Order: sequence, then structure tokens, then C-alpha cells
Amino acid sequence: MSNRSRCSVQTILLPHEQGRSIRAENATWDELVVLDLKTLALRALIERWQNSPIVDELPTTIDRDVLLEILPTDLPFELVIEKIPYEYYWSRAAKDRWEYNNPAEHGNSWRRLYCERHFSEYLETMENIEFRKEECNTLIKLVQPYIHTLIIHSLIPSKYLFKWSGDDDDDQCTVNEFPVHHIPFNVILSQLPELREIRLNFGVIYMNDGFEWRDFEFSVEDCLNLGRGIKNSLKMEKICLTRSNLDQSRVAALLQGVVINNNIQELDLSYCKLSDTGAHAIGEFLKIHKHIRAIYLINNGIGSNGVAGIVHGLLHESDTSLQFLNLRLNPIQDEGGAHICSLLLRNSSLKNLNISGCGLGTETGMGIAEVMSSGYMKISSLQLDISNNDFGPIAGEAFDTALNICTCIIGLDMRMCNFSKDSEYSISKSIARNKAEWTRVKMGPEVLARGSSLFIPTQVKSLLPPSGFESFQRPSHYSLDVQNVPVSFSSEMQMTSNK
Repeated sequence: MSNRSRCSVQTILLPHEQGRSIRAENATWDELVVLDLKTLALRALIERWQNSPIVDELPTTIDRDVLLEILPTDLPFELVIEKIPYEYYWSRAAKDRWEYNNPAEHGNSWRRLYCERHFSEYLETMENIEFRKEECNTLIKLVQPYIHTLIIHSLIPSKYLFKWSGDDDDDQCTVNEFPVHHIPFNVILSQLPELREIRLNFGVIYMNDGFEWRDFEFSVEDCLNLGRGIKNSLKMEKICLTRSNLDQSRVAALLQGVVINNNIQELDLSYCKLSDTGAHAIGEFLKIHKHIRAIYLINNGIGSNGVAGIVHGLLHESDTSLQFLNLRLNPIQDEGGAHICSLLLRNSSLKNLNISGCGLGTETGMGIAEVMSSGYMKISSLQLDISNNDFGPIAGEAFDTALNICTCIIGLDMRMCNFSKDSEYSISKSIARNKAEWTRVKMGPEVLARGSSLFIPTQVKSLLPPSGFESFQRPSHYSLDVQNVPVSFSSEMQMTSNK
């Protein structure tokens, strides 16, 4: 015990200090206290828990909770995943293993969070599945009920016998002769029946002394295997393959399997290398797959020719269900802007279109404004992002005039479009009016009913004040009987009222 926490001699000699067994100033007063038999038994169980895992066999829930609080979190995964279903333990295990944890991204389940992250890290560090096939299958059987979202940040490519620099022509020839392969996802995804979303990046994050540019490559066979795995994932809804060297041949191989799975609703291929030829493959995919609701193709080098292929796929038949289309940061230019105008005029399912930073000019701005003011748009409501395009003040005035007529635009991002301040203000007012009208029409009778007393439930109606409640709240001196009041007091009241 330190000198600062030690009592003075005078304090110890006080009468009420004599014989005090527990001293609050002594931080080590309970170190020599013998633990109760139950605590000693639980500690003995923990020491032998790997050989005799006992949780639900304990006599009371209090004993079980104490066991979960002191049970180590570094026990073998294959043991605890089957024996411990309680969220408290998995919360402790996740916090001890990772610094950042967000269970909201994993269905608010700590057990699911731990299983998904544990399995993702296992795949990220696996180089060749053939050498660890039995181990991989065993782990998949343990985690398959809890894997709903699979997030792969990086993948280790298969080893190759030579070192490729990417500088000489001789080395360039070896790209096709010795393609870079990764783990076959068709074997893995087909064993995850609850999988609904996959986020994947073919590349490496952490570099070492053996770094090669080829580590960022992946083969067409990798895409074929991924497509076969997605085809067999009956509950898959969302696919994200971003920041990868995905070109036309690879995206075509991938979509061969994706197009068969009608449950896919969202496809994100942002920050890849699709270009115009890859966009044509997306257009052919849209002709066949009629259940896709959102496509994100941000920064893929798609020009006017590629946009024409996408629009052609969307307008091939009228029963398309696409609602969200993001073409941000693609060099569409004014030539591709004409195809965007055709899409706005003929499509009826879009709800959100993003063409921000696509190099569009005044010609496209005037064309979009003309489409909006034509009165022939089939879209019921649309949020449009046209920011970071140099439309100019003339197009701004055209937008202002068009939005006074068009009521289906309920959101418009027009930042950095070089509109005049007056046009921006007037457009903002029109958008606010359209959104308010859209809300009123969407809510319909419910909003009208809320404005009337008929909407008030019976329980609330009983809280309404009774008729004539004003007389009960009026102060009592206003209801005095003047005839029974003394003359002097009555005259004073009359004089006060005359004043």
C-alpha cells in the first residue's frame, strides 16, 4: 500500500477506527480472501474446457454467464462455434481480435460478424486451395449458416516460376501464356447457401519484397469460376467487383453466370476498365436479365459508344426493372449525352440517374431540358445528378423553364454546372415544389386523413376536452354573484370595469 493511501497514526488511534476489518483506503484488502467454492469450480472448468466443453450443462444461467465472462477468447474456432451460441462471448472475441467492429453491417449479430470476418481473412491469405482443400471444406461447413455477406479486400495470386517485370516485350508475351489464377470461387460460393452479397477485389493491398505488377492481374478463368459460383448462389442479391482490371473479356465471362441467376438485384463494377466494349457486354446483359434494379459503373472509361450500348440494352424491351444507374466519372461527352436524352424520354422505370463529371456541355444540357419540357417523359419520379458538368448559364435558363412544366424531377444536383444564381434559386424552388407534390400524391389518402379529425384513433379521441371546458378554466372571481356582494365591493368592481 502506498504512503498516499495509508492513514496517519492519529487517524488509526481514533476509537471508531479500532477493530475495523475492511479499510476502503487499502486497495489490496481482498487479495487474501478465499474464493467461494463455485468460483473455484468454474475456474477449474475453464482450465479443462477444451477437453470437456461445458456451457449449457451448468445448473444455473448465472453460472453460465460467469463462465462466458471469464472464458478465453483465443480458443479453437472449430470448438467454440459449435458449443457457444451466445452473443456476449462473440462480442468479447471480436473486440479482442479486431479494433473496429460494426455489428450493424452484419445483421446486428456478433456471431455472424465474427464468422464472416474470420472466413474472409482465411480466404485472403489462402494461395492455393488444392493444398488446403480438406481444411477449407471443414471451415466452410462450420461457418456456412452464418455467412450472409462475404467481403474480400485482396487475394493472393497463384505462384509462378518466373519473375515478370512488365517492361520488356518478351515479358508481355507471357501474360497470355501464364495467366494469373486465384482461388476458384465456384467451389466456395456453392457451399454457402445463405450468401446474399459478395464484395470482391482481385488484387493485393500489402506489398512485400516480392512485389510484381502481375499481382494485380487475374484470368478469364477466375471470372468464369466466379460466375459459376454466383449462378449456384440462389439467395445472392448484390455483387460488387470494384477496383480491379476488369475488361470486356473478363466481364463477359463473369456475366455468363450472373445472367442465369434471376435473384441478382444490384451490380457494382465501379473503378474497373470496362471501356466501351465492356459497356456493350453490360448492354447485352440488360437485354436478358430483367430483374436487375441497380447498376454502378463509376469511372470505367465508358464513352459515347459504350453509353449507346447500355441505353440500347435498357430500351430493347419495355419491361426492364432498372431503377438506379450510376455513370459518374465516365467520358461520355455530348455525343453520349444524346443517348442519355433518349433514355430519359423512353424509359419508365428509372428513379435515380447519376451522370456527374461526365464531360457534358451546353448541347446535352439543352437536350435534357428539352426532354423535360416536352411532356412525353414516362418516368413518374426521378432524382437526377448532373453536377460537375459545364452546361453554362444558357442551359441553366433552359432547365429553369423546363422545371416549371416538368413535375417528375424531385431531386436535382446541379453543383459546379455554371448556372446563374437566379437560375439555381428558381430551379431549387421548382424542385421543392415537385417533391412536396410527389410526397402528397404518394401518401395520398393517408395525408388527407391525418388532416381531419376522422384520422384520430378512438384512444386519442377520449383525450379530447369536453364541451364547455372554457367555463371550468375561467378564474372563479369572474363568476361572482354581484347581488350577494357588499355594496362597497360591488362598486369597486364596477369602477374597475369602467376603467
